[in-house]
Amino acid sequence: MGTFKIISGTSFLPALQDKSSGDFKVLAFDFTIETPIIIKCCQNISSSNNRFTPLSCLTDHFLFYIASVVVIFGLYLSQRVTAEKIKNELLSGINANATDLSQTLKIDVNSIEITVSQFSIVVKLHCCFIVIAVLLSISVECLPPAEVCDDGVTCIGKDLFCDGILDCPDGSDESEKRCAAICDGKFMLTDSSGSFHSMNYPKPYNANIVCQWIILVPQGLSIKVNFTSFDTEQFMDNLNIFEGIGQNKILRGSKPETVHIFSHEVTARFTSDYSENYNGFNATYTTFNASELKNFEKVSCTFEDGFCYWIQDLDDDLDWERLQGSTFPFMSGPDFDHTFGNASGFYISTPTGLGVEEGRVRLQSLPLISSDPSCLSFWYYMYSPNIYRLCVSISEYGLEKIIFQKEGNYGKNWIYGQVTLNETSDFKVIFDAFTRIAPSEIALDDISLTEGKCNESNYVEPTAFPIATTTASVPTDCGGPVELWEPNSTFSSENFPNNYPNQASCVWYLNAEKGKNIQLHFQIFDLENIYDVVEVRDGRGQDSLLLAVYTGSDPLPDVFSTTNQMTVTLFTDKISTRKGFLANFTTGYHLGACAAEEYQCRSGECIPLDNLCDKLPQCEDGSDEEKCMRLLNGSANTEGLVQVRIGKVWHLACADDWNEKISDSICQQLGLGNSNMSSTVFFTGDGPFANITEENKGTRIVGGSDARREAWPWIVSLHFNSRPVCGASLVNEEWLVTAAHCVYGRQLQPSTWKAVLGLYDQSNMTDTSTVVQNIDQIVINPHYNKLTKDSDIALMHLQYKVQYTDYIQPICLPQKNQQFLPGINCSIAGWGAIRYEGPTSNILQEAEVPLILNEKCQEWLPEYTITENMICAGYDMGGVDSCQGDSGGPLMSEDGNQWVLVGVTSFGYECALAQRPGVYVRVAMFVDWIQKIIYYLDFP
Repeated sequence: MGTFKIISGTSFLPALQDKSSGDFKVLAFDFTIETPIIIKCCQNISSSNNRFTPLSCLTDHFLFYIASVVVIFGLYLSQRVTAEKIKNELLSGINANATDLSQTLKIDVNSIEITVSQFSIVVKLHCCFIVIAVLLSISVECLPPAEVCDDGVTCIGKDLFCDGILDCPDGSDESEKRCAAICDGKFMLTDSSGSFHSMNYPKPYNANIVCQWIILVPQGLSIKVNFTSFDTEQFMDNLNIFEGIGQNKILRGSKPETVHIFSHEVTARFTSDYSENYNGFNATYTTFNASELKNFEKVSCTFEDGFCYWIQDLDDDLDWERLQGSTFPFMSGPDFDHTFGNASGFYISTPTGLGVEEGRVRLQSLPLISSDPSCLSFWYYMYSPNIYRLCVSISEYGLEKIIFQKEGNYGKNWIYGQVTLNETSDFKVIFDAFTRIAPSEIALDDISLTEGKCNESNYVEPTAFPIATTTASVPTDCGGPVELWEPNSTFSSENFPNNYPNQASCVWYLNAEKGKNIQLHFQIFDLENIYDVVEVRDGRGQDSLLLAVYTGSDPLPDVFSTTNQMTVTLFTDKISTRKGFLANFTTGYHLGACAAEEYQCRSGECIPLDNLCDKLPQCEDGSDEEKCMRLLNGSANTEGLVQVRIGKVWHLACADDWNEKISDSICQQLGLGNSNMSSTVFFTGDGPFANITEENKGTRIVGGSDARREAWPWIVSLHFNSRPVCGASLVNEEWLVTAAHCVYGRQLQPSTWKAVLGLYDQSNMTDTSTVVQNIDQIVINPHYNKLTKDSDIALMHLQYKVQYTDYIQPICLPQKNQQFLPGINCSIAGWGAIRYEGPTSNILQEAEVPLILNEKCQEWLPEYTITENMICAGYDMGGVDSCQGDSGGPLMSEDGNQWVLVGVTSFGYECALAQRPGVYVRVAMFVDWIQKIIYYLDFP
């Protein structure tokens, strides 16, 4: 490798940091003309000694930083040349080059430096590898997660250091000085045998360490890793053995067993966590030549010493496990191996434990040489009512043929199997186990290959047990609630993959260590759509927050908690059932769909936090430019100190750091300076609200009278799959307030909803005053609890802003925590049932009901818990009430010259019974949440 400095003819420009810029391309072109200096150097070296003939010449890339210009080049020759000879030839080439360009781009000959690197000679095949860079006169700073090489110029990814592959031009990314493991001071192991061990071995290793070793042996050889001692904290402190080096290495072993790697390159990596530390391990490695192995050596295995020469199939989602003793759950799988017949011996099994997914588990041999007939024998174990199939196949010329197959439950014993092999070309032997949902383990042991055809077996041919035609009754609580911790992190609905029970209410509590959070993944999901749901909550108990409600069929996005606990609940109805679900979870620090320094758009993509509120939408849905203002320390929701967000930072209006850029941003957020923009008014009457004149109304919705045509211009009819199901209230030109129970289980596909505004008669939706809008977003309040009915409120977003008319107007929100006194008459309206379980009304109905104390409401509705988030209305003698189909509609009160949304129709006991009032969501308790969503504000 060499460098020299250009002292005139070019200078640094910011555009040079962009490889697509014109400035960059011009300079790159100029240097391609200057390249003959280096090529002449190569030619002079080759002509002086034919042993050093260059193989090729090329220009690779350009790197730019601030300050003087330096050329970095590498000469990669077939044999070693001294640094002095290279330098002399380069000086001759510079002096001999008399182009106009070389006079413009003047080289400082005193800056020439040559370094001979053995890596370059051994590894590279290029003669002239040229990199031109503009260097800092001080050390270069690389953007994270990149780090600088020892040449002070080149930046490469942090994960490219110490991975066994040279990425720095000077090879410093793989130097022993940088990469020697803190465990034993070793890094690159190149002898035909050697060892490596954990830190302080045989004493306990340190916490929070990472050690990595690279084993490189001559091509054509393979590597065998053994352990003379192995004592680490299970699941927490791990030693992984990879086939290969660099970023494309393949995990081949992570357990204390002999590992055969069929490659001349191995990466070993040990990590420990912050907790308990054990005595560690001592590993040795040796080489072997797989091509010299005999067929019987490749096949025969008792699994006492690892998997011998058998290879797991990387294309399968599941792997064979090497086990001792009994499997879990009991009543499936072996209690001991076949070799020794006790718990000390090893065998291999398909994955064990509850909740293992369906799939194929494959084990294949190395290529076997065609020969005279031979006998493949093995012992297999297939015991479980849910067991499926074991196949043995031959792979030849890329085609597979099954030579042995068993299916079903063969009882609690090891069974002998054999088959004669008589192939005329090279081939592989494959063991395939096909699993159903656990327990369905299939086990293998004592595989061998002997010369000659198989003799008639002395073992009785087994008979599969008949499959039971009936199943036991399934508990509707799924045996729960169930507490789950890693590694027991897989769970499923009761009776999975067979149908779950009706009227089930099953609870799983997922737990992580303090400080960690949880990622939940559904591998299989198949529920009756809408009526059977899985609810996921952040935390547990009454204070947990709703994260997701899933129904129907997969695929589904993963769910992330913010705490170290998660609650998963399955609710099913009494009619139909499906297969259910299979799920697992992992725990970690700051798990999430986006990185810590990223923002997740409502449309799903991740963008840098710096791009928030920068007046340039990067999210498809524009959500990165929405919540850019908030109010602080106000006594009411329309008062307080204004803050505006730019990127990650909140700026207080007119504070010391206020500047013109912030002013421009806040003016844009407020809509000032653009006559075509409008702003929403939270509570005052300055907006285009309708003035309502009170007239005599019918006594009730249930059996009540028709409303006037223009009486309630904010009421909206919600249609799901083209059928009216609930009501809602328009609170600004694009948002509706409704009940959470209306959309619960129906929110995954907002496009199945329609909002009908300005509607009076359900049978006349083509009226010119009626507008039908699509819904593109549904937000359920995170405190909503299906069981207690608390916080039964949700928001729905219209696909397009609606134009206000005489028949379409918004209703005002109350002030935060505004009190509405008992005895006040409030109005209700809707198209719901006119009597309990009776027909609905086509014409909008209206009525008045008085508010009552929550204590009185609790007395009259003892089967429910009436919370501060609820408000009740109704008469002692009944007769006036909202009913089925009115849910989500408004409970309204006139306040001066405007109408206020007091409540949202939630639930009751039948309809209009005496001392059975209707229960509504107390909207004043949710004003902050509503404003945070619909006005894009952020309350700290």
